[in-house]
Amino acid sequence: MRLGISSLPLSFGNPFRSGATPTIYFTPALFDGLTRIDKAGALQPWLAVSWEAVDQNTWRIKLRDGVTFSNGVPFTSDAAAFAINYLASEESLPESLRRELPTFEGAVAVDDLTLDITTREPDPLLMRSLTILPMVDPEQWARLGREGFAREPVGTGPFRIESWGPAEARMVAVRTSWRAPNVDKLEILAIPDKSARIQALQSNRIDVAIEFGPEDGATIEAAGLDTESWIAAETSGLSFILHDRPNSPLQDVRVREALNLAMNRDAVGEILLEGATVSANQPVPRAALGFNPDLPAIPYDPERARALLKEAGFENGFSFVAYGINGIGVGASVLQIVANEFSAIGVNMEIRTLPIQQFLRYLGQGTWPDDVDAFSMNWPVWPSLDSLRALRLHSCLRREPWYCDEAIMPQIRSAMTEWDEDKAISMRRDIMAWYRDQYPAVYMFETAQVAGLRPNVTGFTMVNNIISFETLGFTD
Repeated sequence: MRLGISSLPLSFGNPFRSGATPTIYFTPALFDGLTRIDKAGALQPWLAVSWEAVDQNTWRIKLRDGVTFSNGVPFTSDAAAFAINYLASEESLPESLRRELPTFEGAVAVDDLTLDITTREPDPLLMRSLTILPMVDPEQWARLGREGFAREPVGTGPFRIESWGPAEARMVAVRTSWRAPNVDKLEILAIPDKSARIQALQSNRIDVAIEFGPEDGATIEAAGLDTESWIAAETSGLSFILHDRPNSPLQDVRVREALNLAMNRDAVGEILLEGATVSANQPVPRAALGFNPDLPAIPYDPERARALLKEAGFENGFSFVAYGINGIGVGASVLQIVANEFSAIGVNMEIRTLPIQQFLRYLGQGTWPDDVDAFSMNWPVWPSLDSLRALRLHSCLRREPWYCDEAIMPQIRSAMTEWDEDKAISMRRDIMAWYRDQYPAVYMFETAQVAGLRPNVTGFTMVNNIISFETLGFTD
């Protein structure tokens, strides 16, 4: 089975380096988390089969029996405790996952299949977050170290690494895996350009390709290939770089609101995206815990947009630069439509295309060029479906933020630790309303995703950006 994606993880097989794309597309072939979220948004057992809150800072977890790592070593509570204690330690400071799962105090093995996890502060949604916590073989990590393990990773998933190439990872099936695969080998290939991924499908160089939007579906089907489409747990947007940009016109909330009012979401969604998705009126999609159903639609009102620009002192408009990223976010065709609509209110948005690897470096290091003011960036709530998951990217919670307003941070931190479910949801809805009114991005659509498949491929499923590699197969 050959899968085409935009990029391999920058850290190869170190699953602690990131829980975001493209890592989340890759790691489920090798590793498992403790839980999963199903299509309906319900929390399901995975390597953990049951759990209970001992108190507001302690969880007791029962693990699945009979699971082994790909090297044959049994998976036990000691291994699970290792992953948690590593992320709680100073040693894990280079790992992005440490900041996505920041509440760990530590973990202890009660017995071989029972684990106690302690958090520094109450974390009522911890079990939903543990979907992205990978279980690694502690012996392999200790023997090879962080960099060595990245090249020779060992997890409990259906495949293990056989070799790395410049733009590919070759894997072989682990027949002893608790979710053994249907195919003998798996190859994941980095093909940054979307049209090149379609050509690779056509030429039988790959069997499955992901990271397409609905605008690509007709092209894929016209080539005699199959498609799968779904609404992802994220909102597409154009994010503004407001941190360290004191003189940018985008610092004025009236300007940001004007750009939101200048976009005809319904027309773009119906014509360009073939009605495959719905317009966004807030940072997170309807599937998110904390989505605010009381917020009205963002109207298409170019007259009001021009009035806001005049009020802000930009009656004659202004210019700014936005990055479009090859392979992720909204496509160049959508950005160009948005740029055309901005031009109708006197704003010139120059679109520059950026390779995904360079984008990931800017994202991680916060080293955005001084002349760039925005970039195509989604607001993901996968895999936990918690609306606050998106704010780990789009707030001061990020180590190198592009948007940081300390005014909302007390509410965010309080919502994260609130155990009363009704109150927690209400707090999240208030936060979404605040973000709506501040417009740190142009909120576009709930993200529609499309995968291309050769006609003989069976068993493809992708839920909350996690591919079920064990179900992939071919027709006879």
